Amino acid sequence: MGSRKNRSSKRNSYRYSVDRKKLWKKAKKVPKIECTQLKQAWSEKKSIATNFAEMGLSHNANRTLKIRKTQHFIRPDEYEEKLQPKHKKPAATKSYVADQLAEEASLTKERVYTLSNQLQKFCTKMIDKYGEDYAAMAKDPRNYYQRTPKQIKGTIQLFKQVPGAYEAYLEQKQGKEKGADTEKVEDTEKVEAMEQEAASTE
Repeated sequence: MGSRKNRSSKRNSYRYSVDRKKLWKKAKKVPKIECTQLKQAWSEKKSIATNFAEMGLSHNANRTLKIRKTQHFIRPDEYEEKLQPKHKKPAATKSYVADQLAEEASLTKERVYTLSNQLQKFCTKMIDKYGEDYAAMAKDPRNYYQRTPKQIKGTIQLFKQVPGAYEAYLEQKQGKEKGADTEKVEDTEKVEAMEQEAASTE
């Protein structure tokens, strides 16, 4: 084990493999903005606080919505003085950004239900075998996780709400039933043909 002096010198040694210019540019680079409204109105020449103030937004919620302490209730005059801004805030010239964000937030999004492929297969097999007998489904050997009848019912109801999954199952089921019907018709036709042949030979 090396001495403490040697270890400190190794830690503070200059790394020639690191590009300092790239690191400096990376530190100065503006982070990627995901929000389209902010991205369009953002100015790289201005600070974060100025950009947010011009858009009618707050970049620091603790400053905008201050929580009163006990001393502020005792001395309300001093608290009101502290609330007054020391520096003039820039005018909200891009207030439409705040309006657009508020409008987007007020829109109700449709809930998209999802279910794993394994659970979808479980639901289809249970429906095919038992229909709506959830008590019998709970006793089935395929019920590996020992779900109760109520839990299985909830899973099947969720499966029916998954977009496209239940419809695809019904189409597949109808196709199988049609195929089975055609096979039965073909079998009956073959039997009738054989009977006719046997009758003609007699």
